[in-house]
Amino acid sequence: MTDSCVVIPCTFTYPGNPKSATQQRAIWFEKDDPKKFIYDEDQSKVDNSFKKRTKLVGNLGELNCSLEIDHIKDHDNGEFCFRIEIPKLNQYSFKESCVVIKTFAPSSDKQSAPTLSHPHDPVEGSAYTIICSVYHTCPSHVPTLTWSHGTRGQIITMHKDSDHGRWETQSILTFIPKQEDDHQEVSCTVTHRGNKPLKSAIKLNVKSKFSVLFYIIIPLVVAAGTAIVFGVLIMFMRKKYKNRITALQSGGENGLWSRLSRMSRRRHPGNYQDGTSRPERRSIWSRFSWRSNGNNSNMDVGYRANNEVISTGGQKASKPRCPSPKSNPKSSANSGKGRNNDNYNDFADANIYGNL
Repeated sequence: MTDSCVVIPCTFTYPGNPKSATQQRAIWFEKDDPKKFIYDEDQSKVDNSFKKRTKLVGNLGELNCSLEIDHIKDHDNGEFCFRIEIPKLNQYSFKESCVVIKTFAPSSDKQSAPTLSHPHDPVEGSAYTIICSVYHTCPSHVPTLTWSHGTRGQIITMHKDSDHGRWETQSILTFIPKQEDDHQEVSCTVTHRGNKPLKSAIKLNVKSKFSVLFYIIIPLVVAAGTAIVFGVLIMFMRKKYKNRITALQSGGENGLWSRLSRMSRRRHPGNYQDGTSRPERRSIWSRFSWRSNGNNSNMDVGYRANNEVISTGGQKASKPRCPSPKSNPKSSANSGKGRNNDNYNDFADANIYGNL
């Protein structure tokens, strides 16, 4: 960022034992023009556009060649390389490991403005934290962060290396919001080296404890309780029916029929309480079968005309001719008698007539 500063991290190695810083000479030059020095111990050899703006912040005795460029100008864009010289021994230029610098105006890059982060809306009477962070390229001149709210005891400042050549500064504000802080603005302002301040702000939406309890905590508790009740009920029903299914599967078909037979014995026990056996129950068809089996007589009957031989029980018998009622009318004396007074010569005849 123009008018700010940049530190180029740099380390190097060479064969042999390390030399002291006084036995080495560090040079930074422009890759396209190796004779254009942007840094040298001898300031007279430094290009006028970089004179008194560059310095070595690394220790050559520790193989550190980091360079700082202060008061960045818009014409400082370019690719720069490092060269090490050890008098009466050797020298080398690291042209394969150069660095590119691009400058920008503070108002043209959002990274120059601070970023505010906060987890949720503040609650009255509860600690609330806001983090203000900004990235920069100058750890030797760290940007300052200030708050519009809070005291020094409520602010913590941190610096860390984000990546190669990029650092981050954080300011953490923790305070107890009040009801009068509702809809109030809290801002964080960053001031980079040589630049005007840049500000970022948020508006507080302070919630009262009652609203949090009524609109957030109670619904959450009710929802959690309902979920637990349904979960326990489902687990109980699942376990119950699972045990039944397991019992049926373990018993198999034989187990099922054995249960049915036991149920049948409970309904129709084999003996009475006094020890006597209960008669066997038969179905309707078995009763008919028993009755037919018990009667050994042949029920076959041959129907013939009058005076013809008929078959009863497998034997032939003659049937007397049945007189016609017209030819042999009954007398009035017998008409008053009932059926019981009828005289039959043979019981077999009655059977025959009955069968007819």
